[in-house]
Amino acid sequence: MLTDRRDLYDRAQFLRDHGRLPGDTMFRNAEVAHKYKMSAMQAALGTAQLERVEELIVRKRQIFDWYRQRLAEVPGLTLNAEPAGTRNGYWMVTVLWDPALNLEKKTLQLELETAGVDTRPFFHPLSSLPAYRHHPTAASARTRNPVAYHVAARGLNLPSARNLTEDQVDHVCRVLRQKLAAPRTAA
Repeated sequence: MLTDRRDLYDRAQFLRDHGRLPGDTMFRNAEVAHKYKMSAMQAALGTAQLERVEELIVRKRQIFDWYRQRLAEVPGLTLNAEPAGTRNGYWMVTVLWDPALNLEKKTLQLELETAGVDTRPFFHPLSSLPAYRHHPTAASARTRNPVAYHVAARGLNLPSARNLTEDQVDHVCRVLRQKLAAPRTAA
């Protein structure tokens, strides 16, 4: 058990088993929930990945470092942070741009795609997603979390796969620099 609160433990157990009440053998879900149990295969794969976690992190940090070296001097760009006392695993390499660059995320993403660079949008605030848009707290979340909305509108996740080569990172950075240098009108 990862908590000393029995109520939290019981709630997690309930939610991870499709919202079924303890002892229910008729599969009559009491509320909407999920199935968070791992299969034996998933557990074995997770264990195998944990056995080589250092190797995986070293590789992801190397890829991030290539990006950092090539984009560090680009005005108005920010890459993932690594606050003091932390060690970032750099699952994704994220680039944020200053609003003064007048970039619209969808436009930049399409321009990069046209040049052969696949990107993913920075994560959207949950209160902006269709599944949660009508939740009772969504409207207030939109006003309480302006930074989340601001950052989501000007962030992209760059290619970050472990098998990226330095030449591929060079290409991504070269194309990104070209697109950022292109003249823009106010977004």
